[in-house]
Amino acid sequence: MAYPPVIVLGYSEAAMLLKKPESADVQAIIAIHGQFEFPVESDAVSRILVLRFDDSEAQSATDPIEAARIRLRQREAAKSGRAPMPPTADDARSIIEFAESIRQMDGTLLCQCRAGISRSPAAALLCLATWTGPGRESECVGHLLSIRPSAVPHLDLVAFGDEELDRHGRLVEELRQRRP
Repeated sequence: MAYPPVIVLGYSEAAMLLKKPESADVQAIIAIHGQFEFPVESDAVSRILVLRFDDSEAQSATDPIEAARIRLRQREAAKSGRAPMPPTADDARSIIEFAESIRQMDGTLLCQCRAGISRSPAAALLCLATWTGPGRESECVGHLLSIRPSAVPHLDLVAFGDEELDRHGRLVEELRQRRP
């Protein structure tokens, strides 16, 4: 099954790559930034999805203790003026729609967040899952980890995408099995 190559990088790595001649193969970017971060920019790339959310957890509807812990952390952060904005189902939906729109693209997709460890690997995983279809979740996670071994994809973003793609929790379960 053919789909665009994917690169997952942090902000500095992505900015340096986009200044090099070999960046000409980058034809699409998913740039994710939080409230106090910046998305990578490129005048040479016309297909860019910019999302704004922090590397924070969404409140759990099923675990009241976890939900209370997250609310407490969010209240503490709000006191300092840094209340985190977690990803939403709309963010996952935007990534999936973008992946579908670039499925036949000849160039490379660059997924970027601050460190390239959590949010952008989750976005890359949702793209891979979109392109490969149901039943290939293990392959998608394996491929992601081969291109970004340090990846620890954001579970909430993956869970939203898992639901949107109708994978019945298989993407999330595959990630949990491979997490340290």
